[in-house]
Amino acid sequence: MLDFRIETFLCVCKYMNYTKAARELGITQPGVSQHIKYLENYYGDALFTYTNKALQLTYAGEELRDAMLSIKHDTMHIKKKISDHAMESQTIKFGATLTIGEFMMPDKLNDFIQKHPNLQFEFVIANTKELLSLLEEGLIDFAIIEGYFQKGEYEFKTVSNEKYILVCGNDYTLPSVTHFHELFSHNLIVRENGSGTKEILERYLSDHGFSLSDFKRISTISSIHVIKQLVEHNCGISFMYEIAVKKEIEEKKLKRIEIPHFDLCHEFNYIWRKNSVFGDYYQSLFDIFVT
Repeated sequence: MLDFRIETFLCVCKYMNYTKAARELGITQPGVSQHIKYLENYYGDALFTYTNKALQLTYAGEELRDAMLSIKHDTMHIKKKISDHAMESQTIKFGATLTIGEFMMPDKLNDFIQKHPNLQFEFVIANTKELLSLLEEGLIDFAIIEGYFQKGEYEFKTVSNEKYILVCGNDYTLPSVTHFHELFSHNLIVRENGSGTKEILERYLSDHGFSLSDFKRISTISSIHVIKQLVEHNCGISFMYEIAVKKEIEEKKLKRIEIPHFDLCHEFNYIWRKNSVFGDYYQSLFDIFVT
């Protein structure tokens, strides 16, 4: 159990706002300030600073945040481990992003259940942003994600490198080889904000002087299956990982469109909190669920 002043500090880190932290914690804003001041005196350095009226972490603040998040995660793990022992059971809690959860994990979960019939698991599928939050709160043991994350804050192992491609309906009127600027007149169907599938496209566009706003029409949908059905029925185009559309391409429901000089791959990573005292345990889970 963390000191209540550390909990206040982590809440301020979450919102980077004293007022919002006070509201969530149910204390006054001066109370939040008092807790932060106590920690700054204890550790001997400022934890926050203001830059252009925006609250930011100092170097000391970043170090303390990263260490306390790992301790909080380990504390939650210890609590779960003790509870499992009392109940004579073991439950593994983890998450995966949508593409990984729906198109990579089913076979792995089947193997897991066959090999470990006495183990229980709780598996959540969410976008990268949501999974990182669950990991920080200690609500899951590990996550397998496709999105970007701060690699300095986590331990990670690369699961695979997956191709990222453009697809459309098999009868859609788009040449099999199309230049990027020729796509902007088409309806682009994308995932929601916070998804790794969308973020990789946004970063690619930005690196090449474009943005999503260059597309004439954009439809945002949180379901990969719905996106695939709409694309299959010629309602637009979409960028997806090849693993998610491999079956539809083989069945000629969708087709891949080649874009010159667009050869994009992205890592799928297994991640857990950095500096955890249970690092060996999370390494062993990687061997169970991934290899």
